[in-house]
Amino acid sequence: GSASSASSRKYSCATLSPRQLNIRNLVNYEKQQVPTDAIMFITAKGIRICVGANQQWVQTAIRRIDERRAAK
Repeated sequence: GSASSASSRKYSCATLSPRQLNIRNLVNYEKQQVPTDAIMFITAKGIRICVGANQQWVQTAIRRIDERRAAK
């Protein structure tokens, strides 16, 4: 079976934000490999912001979001 079923509706990270985001404002994230290795953070207001996956603060933010999810 092919796991890569291309969904054209899915939001993809074409451009990455150079800024560091406030972790407190982030409620969710999605990992993306196409077209670039990125993390798409979703803010409390529903805004999607893509950032490079290999940055240190990004890894911290992902851990925080995972911890918040586990605490519920």
